[in-house]
Amino acid sequence: MLKVENLSSGYGSLKIIDGVSFEIKKNKVLLILGLNGAGKTTLLKTIAGFLRPFSGKILLEEKDITNLNAYQKAKTGITMITEYAIFPDLTVKENLEIANSKNKGSDFKAELKNILKIFPELTQFLNFKAQALSGGQRKILSMAMAILSKPKLLILDEPSTGLSPLLVSRIIKYTSMLKDMQITMLIAEQNPSFITVSDYVLVMDSGKIKLEGKTNEMYNNDEIRKTFFQIT
Repeated sequence: MLKVENLSSGYGSLKIIDGVSFEIKKNKVLLILGLNGAGKTTLLKTIAGFLRPFSGKILLEEKDITNLNAYQKAKTGITMITEYAIFPDLTVKENLEIANSKNKGSDFKAELKNILKIFPELTQFLNFKAQALSGGQRKILSMAMAILSKPKLLILDEPSTGLSPLLVSRIIKYTSMLKDMQITMLIAEQNPSFITVSDYVLVMDSGKIKLEGKTNEMYNNDEIRKTFFQIT
């Protein structure tokens, strides 16, 4: 689905990520673990088109999308969920309708009914402006919008940030549901709990891939257990 080759990127002349390479197979979930400052968000922004890479390649379904901007990459099927992924002045229903508008000819009423089965807590807020939602509810709304957009690749940038442990558990539950729906995902986190929904794990440090492997292998890696699980 996605292949990143020797990617370097940053801001201005400041290089943040250096020579990063990996690939994600269709219907699989890749988790990038890293502490603050590891370069995770810079990497995701570069893949999603918000930053232009210094060098390297980004391929989606074997097509070179390296130098496309964010709007162009969105049209190829890449959806990135960030804290700014909703329209705060519009109602929850209007946000969902905008997300669904990408799929011409689809029946919004039917799509809305289906999405509320997945995220039932949004039902009571349909006529509320999105800005009235809590942080956790906004993230749930953004996930619902992402599903409606029918992405080929869903990118989640630290979905647990600012949430209570209870809300983090719910976000992980919903992420697992997205995986069951066979949505290909790239998740960047410093919360190791997301390892439970991943198929493959990369560990970033100082803009480089430090470790990588299948989830079961990485979960038992002593360095990961010490750094992220505080297990010695």
